Amino acid sequence: MRPVRGSGTLNLNNDIDKIFTEELVQRSIKTQKELIKKAIKILKAQGELIYSTCSILKEENENIIKEILKMPNIEVLPINSEMFKQIPLLPVNIKGTMCVCPSELYEGFFVAKLKKKK
Repeated sequence: MRPVRGSGTLNLNNDIDKIFTEELVQRSIKTQKELIKKAIKILKAQGELIYSTCSILKEENENIIKEILKMPNIEVLPINSEMFKQIPLLPVNIKGTMCVCPSELYEGFFVAKLKKKK
């Protein structure tokens, strides 16, 4: 089994203290910001983008989306949480986004649907 690195998969690894470090989180945040900014740059007007991570950390998810929402042409398209009533969710501060709680059935992850306005 390959090493698990996402915070949404922490329960799958016994050596988490060796793998999941602050340095790893900071590198992931930097990479994720670069990737989403590049994706938005090439996204056409009215185009939609799904931002999803195998992380449950606000630093890797909501904080990045909050930064992206400072761009004047980006908005969140709400995810219909009614479709996911049976899935355990973690609280989020950005309306329309979703963070799934890790459980015996699900790895934890975050999802936001974004749209580039004209």
